[in-house]
Amino acid sequence: MGNWEKLPMAVGAIDGTSTEIYRPLVEPQELYYSGHRHFHCVHTQVVIDNLGKICYIDAGFLGHQNDAQQFAMMRSIGRNAELDFPKGIVLLADKIYPNRYPLMTPYTRQQIQRKPDNLKRRCRKINNLIKEYRVTVEHSIGELKNYRVMGSLWRHPRRKLRHIVNICAAFVCRRNDLFR
Repeated sequence: MGNWEKLPMAVGAIDGTSTEIYRPLVEPQELYYSGHRHFHCVHTQVVIDNLGKICYIDAGFLGHQNDAQQFAMMRSIGRNAELDFPKGIVLLADKIYPNRYPLMTPYTRQQIQRKPDNLKRRCRKINNLIKEYRVTVEHSIGELKNYRVMGSLWRHPRRKLRHIVNICAAFVCRRNDLFR
C-alpha cells in the first residue's frame, strides 16, 4: 500500500491548518475568530497519502470551528464516497478527531489505563507509530505554507481562498513529483 509497513491499514493522514484573515467588516466577526489562535481565520483540511502527496484538500471552514467540526462538514470520505478507499483502510488523525471509521486516532491516557497490562505496551507503541507517521501531513502543510499567499495574512477576497488553496496544493504536488 505504501511506506508505512508497521501500520498497513493506514493509507494516509488528515489534519487542519489555518489562514489568518482580516477582521470581517460585514459578516459576523465571531464566526471567523479562533479563540485558540487569537486571530480571525479560515481553516483548511488536508488529506495526504502515505507517500506524502496531497490527495484531497477542502478549504473555507469558519475560524471558530475545530478540526472535528470541520471533518463532520467535509464532503464524504470513505466507502463509495468522493474520496473512496476499501473497507478496513484508515486515515491517521490527531486526538481532536472522532475515533471512528475512516479515522484512526491515538489512544487516550484513560483508554490505556483501562486496558489489561499485556495490552498497555501495545497501545503505547501504536500511539508512537501514529505520531511518527503523522509528521508527514505536518510537513505537507508546511510546504503549503511556504507559499506566501498561504503562510501570511490573507489580503484577498475570501471567496477566492478555496481556489488559491487548491492551486497551492497542486504546486506542492508538482514540486514533490519533480524533486523526489
